[in-house]
Amino acid sequence: MGIMHLDAEAKAELHSEAEKLIARYDSPLETVKALMAYNCELETQILALAHRHPELVAISFDPTPPVLA
Repeated sequence: MGIMHLDAEAKAELHSEAEKLIARYDSPLETVKALMAYNCELETQILALAHRHPELVAISFDPTPPVLA
């Protein structure tokens, strides 16, 4: 799982996009599916950016498995 540090403007933009997706769907399940697809799209864009410009984005892997509390 990665850590992203966003400024206030970027956080507001992501929040706005999430609210648009939430408002578009009647079912909570469909909303979650849409948010997951949106997240995958963002991750794909970040990976593409890191591949094209490695000096801008550093991607690392944390082998620690997630822990559910």
